[in-house]
Amino acid sequence: MTKIAIVDDNEVILREVEDLTKKYMETASYSFQIKTYIKPLALISSIIDGDRFDIYVLDVEMPGSSGMDVAEVIRKFQSVAIIIFLTSFLEYATKGYAVKALRYILKNKMTEELPEALETALKSLTDSDKLCLMVSHYSNVTRVLYNDIIYVRKNYRSLQIVTTEQGSLSDNRGIKELFKSINDPRFVFTDRSYFINLDFARAIDGNWMVMKNGERLPISRPMMPKVKDAIMRLWGGK
Repeated sequence: MTKIAIVDDNEVILREVEDLTKKYMETASYSFQIKTYIKPLALISSIIDGDRFDIYVLDVEMPGSSGMDVAEVIRKFQSVAIIIFLTSFLEYATKGYAVKALRYILKNKMTEELPEALETALKSLTDSDKLCLMVSHYSNVTRVLYNDIIYVRKNYRSLQIVTTEQGSLSDNRGIKELFKSINDPRFVFTDRSYFINLDFARAIDGNWMVMKNGERLPISRPMMPKVKDAIMRLWGGK
């Protein structure tokens, strides 16, 4: 099921966006759930409390907290969620690059442009959904998206897989075997007992990797050059 959050402080526009979204999702035969917010702070609180959505449709110009403020909070918790901005002025469009927005849609062109944006968003979600890991522990088998894996830690006789959506899971494989099966450049060993998803890395602080969830994971001296090289490849810069 695709979960969609819509926020606009104008209730008339909010209902129009909701109706257009419902119409497209039903026509495209997608299973979906929509939650609407008239106050941006209500959505922010919902996200901080643990609610997660696949697609966010955000009004840019709102009093108090703008759509850009909401998007910045979203990115702290979800690095790959789809963000679509609604605006009356395209002057804000350049700011969307900072939060990796998919589209800016002018409010007077929503009927034409919102369905196309939703189509692109759903294709992106479908493509990312193909990258997943089957986690097995004794008789339990769980499907986990790569995008949801924060890090993996060797824990005695099993592995601890820490995720954004499913909490902490256990797996019976060895850590090198699991790392090899994922085979994704976003993942890198920081220590012989840890490998992380760099999408959730915030900064290197001495011999520690600071993750977006606030955890600090060790970086061993031998692994430090490889960690930095991986960061440079994905993030760019020096």
